[in-house]
Amino acid sequence: ELVEFHRLFGDCFRRKEQRLLGQSYLGGLLSDVPRKNVEAIALAFLGPRAVRCQQNFLSRYLWDEERMLERHQGLLAEAVGEEDGMHTVDSTEIPKKGKESVGVARQYCGNLGKRENCQSGVFVGYTSRKGYGLVDRRLYVPKIWFEEQYAERRRKCGIPSELQFQTKIEIALELLEKQMQRGLLAGRWIGSDSFFGSDAAFRDTIARWGKLYLAEIRSNIQVWPLAGEQQGSGEEALAVSEIARSEWTAWQQVVLAEGSKGPLVAEVSIQRVRESREGQPGQELWLIIRRLEGGKLKYYLSNAPQDMEAEELKRALLMRWPIEQCFEDGKKYLGMDHYENRSWNGWHRHMLYVFLAMLFLLRLRLKFKKKLQL
Repeated sequence: ELVEFHRLFGDCFRRKEQRLLGQSYLGGLLSDVPRKNVEAIALAFLGPRAVRCQQNFLSRYLWDEERMLERHQGLLAEAVGEEDGMHTVDSTEIPKKGKESVGVARQYCGNLGKRENCQSGVFVGYTSRKGYGLVDRRLYVPKIWFEEQYAERRRKCGIPSELQFQTKIEIALELLEKQMQRGLLAGRWIGSDSFFGSDAAFRDTIARWGKLYLAEIRSNIQVWPLAGEQQGSGEEALAVSEIARSEWTAWQQVVLAEGSKGPLVAEVSIQRVRESREGQPGQELWLIIRRLEGGKLKYYLSNAPQDMEAEELKRALLMRWPIEQCFEDGKKYLGMDHYENRSWNGWHRHMLYVFLAMLFLLRLRLKFKKKLQL
């Protein structure tokens, strides 16, 4: 199965030897090798003489990773694409000890919940009723890396000379726009975590594309409620956390999905609000508040039409989380954070092969009709 799957990408390579190196790397990520770095995979599958070749496969050899990425997206679309699917955007960090790996810097690390020496990548995922996967990625390169003192480090890591600093939000929008233009994966929704979703310009751009967003937001984002005691009151805008605590906010217990361990039940509040833009009234949106186990609250804004059924909003809510599941599974089972290659090419090619490993497993589950979690 694995050999046949990897042959689907055979025309991405210039030589048979490259294809075999790619096949061994994919097999290594899917194997029970404890530490899935280049050296361990090469030793387990090809022998000690192949270690340098396997390293060069990720960092130096010329092969068409963009064609591979597009082929991957097309295969994912064949497997799970749906007109009402959701593209999702999120970032994940990988702690690093040294200072030589591409893009490494002291920055916020979501895994550890604090500033730490790490690399951070922006990822785009895709979710539908049929399943989910990762579809694109870009390493975030902190601004300090573009200063003159980092010139030699940029050269050693193979950072493209034309690369300019971009914020994570700019990277996310560029990756999403690329997906919209390519058009392989259908979907009316775009979902994001609170880092991206709290940015009004990010949400506005998605709306201009004609897409519906389900944007997680921070608890201090302010809106005007359009129902209950606050309707037409002329009061100042409220933080969404205040709305969650108010007596007039109605909660309902809903079944979001049927999981392998029984129904996934959550407490949810759905209401219409008017967003606050620098203290001035903005457009009407949906505010969705979800209470998690233990009482933690998650807040979302959506530009879905006013007449959209609540069931559809709940389904969108459920489609937001699989990208995080991809990160968790990728790190736990597929060596997503095991790589030790310091180069720009190495990071992006490693992540691409993690995508392929996820797709291979997804296709097996669909083939044998194993029920997906979503």
